[in-house]
Amino acid sequence: MAGTENINTSVGKPGEAEPRTFSRLYQTLDSPVNTISELSSRFKKLKDSSNGYRRVVLRSLCSNDVLTQAKQTGLPIEAVIPMDLVTDDNSAIVFLGENYHDSPPQGVNIQNLIENRNNHKTPLEKIKAIPDGFNLTNQLQANDQEDLFALWERFGWTRDQITNFIESIGSKQEDLWFSAIRDTNTGKIVAASTAEAMEFSGIKYIETTEYSTTDGYEGRGLCTATVAGLVAQVLSDTYYSQDASTTVIAAEFNTSSTSTAIGASTGFIIPKTEGVSQILSYNVAVVDGASGNSVFEKQSLEDRGIPFRFLRDFAVAVLPRENIVNLYSPEVIKQIINLYNKKS
Repeated sequence: MAGTENINTSVGKPGEAEPRTFSRLYQTLDSPVNTISELSSRFKKLKDSSNGYRRVVLRSLCSNDVLTQAKQTGLPIEAVIPMDLVTDDNSAIVFLGENYHDSPPQGVNIQNLIENRNNHKTPLEKIKAIPDGFNLTNQLQANDQEDLFALWERFGWTRDQITNFIESIGSKQEDLWFSAIRDTNTGKIVAASTAEAMEFSGIKYIETTEYSTTDGYEGRGLCTATVAGLVAQVLSDTYYSQDASTTVIAAEFNTSSTSTAIGASTGFIIPKTEGVSQILSYNVAVVDGASGNSVFEKQSLEDRGIPFRFLRDFAVAVLPRENIVNLYSPEVIKQIINLYNKKS
């Protein structure tokens, strides 16, 4: 079976610092941090080992007291997920990040994009609004490789990684989910999204990612429908299952694309924390159709064929308990899952 190390993983592994794409050194601490001295020393240690890297990121579960002290002492907090949004807990997932290059803000005003979204339809209604000729699917076949590659090449996936992903979905690999729209006239996959889980500090942390629509199929709500269905699958397997772990369903939205609006339409919010931008600065590069950033536009650096001039800011979002209850009840989830893989 193809493991997550053989796909273009988004969440990585907890524990030691690990090299990530686009010259990042990334670390997710596997135990909670309860003192500011520990958080500061862990981040300093990460920075001290970052020679040759463009960017460092430390992700950790911290007490709210540590978060307050981190802000007071000027640690570079890029984003925060307050745990009281998802469970009864006085703590937060904190992202410390620092770039070793100029990083002027880029992308749109994310809060305006969310507030101006079309929120008149629930996720179930958005799935039911899929036009005739398109079906929701969470199944993949070997001959879907080129369709999925066309959708995810912009994120840096290789054909081999796509092949491994298809095998992983076919074998029902644990902690990996997939959702797509198939054009019933051509049999092609034309929109897709996925989710992947990791566990740290007693949390099952699930990131929904790779929201993508084939050129020419935009504007029909197809990708939004895949994400709504993806969330329903994840909740069915975690939040509403016998899993004892605290579930955090998160996303990182490219502020130069429509992914923030898609996420907002399916129940995600970008938490507001005073003094925190919620932006992972120049985190990864995506060929999204927007112009390149000004920092790397005259440089030839690239990773897996994607130039660093497409490095983007990403907004950290979470699916709050309130929206799970209001938008994804067990009955709604059952209805959504029953809409998958219908024969035309």
